[in-house]
Amino acid sequence: MPAEYDRDALRLADIADRIIDKTEESEKISVDDMMAAVGRRAFGPLLLVFALIAAAPIIGSIPGASVITGSIIALIAVQLLVRRRTPWIPRALSRLEIDSGKMRFAMEKMRPSLQRVDRFVRPRWQALVGEPWVYLTAAICLVMAALMYPLALVPWGVMPPLLALIALSLGMTSHDGLLTATGWAVSIAALGASAWLLL
Repeated sequence: MPAEYDRDALRLADIADRIIDKTEESEKISVDDMMAAVGRRAFGPLLLVFALIAAAPIIGSIPGASVITGSIIALIAVQLLVRRRTPWIPRALSRLEIDSGKMRFAMEKMRPSLQRVDRFVRPRWQALVGEPWVYLTAAICLVMAALMYPLALVPWGVMPPLLALIALSLGMTSHDGLLTATGWAVSIAALGASAWLLL
């Protein structure tokens, strides 16, 4: 079983706080810095943080941001599928940087909403976040990440798969099987919405 599931569930606000704290260390924050902040062994939180970054207007509007975050999400999902114990990101991606001020602004704007979500998310239906269902979730995350490539050409077209990715990774992070199942349903809706946007 992936290493993440040996860890305690993380609160969303805690993840935001860790990123905010990391932005105070320098003027730029790298992908590697973000991985260090949320935990290099945690698949769910890493998927979640990059999905949230892509969904943040101040970050997502940067040209190429959705393709980069989609690539990172896809890479993490593939590693979860092949049962790698810890996520690995190539140096070319891990060294990519973004302005710390923009990242801090995005996380601070999101934090109140994440705190509200934390009130409703809790460990339940945990069979759906363990084997074998975690691999179904990883496969769906991979499909959603792949959709971000063509949808990057559509203004905010990446939002349907991002909403699915946020629900799925949040379910993994909080060990909430009900939310994971909701993410599966949102993914089906995202496929339909993506087809409509691309046709």
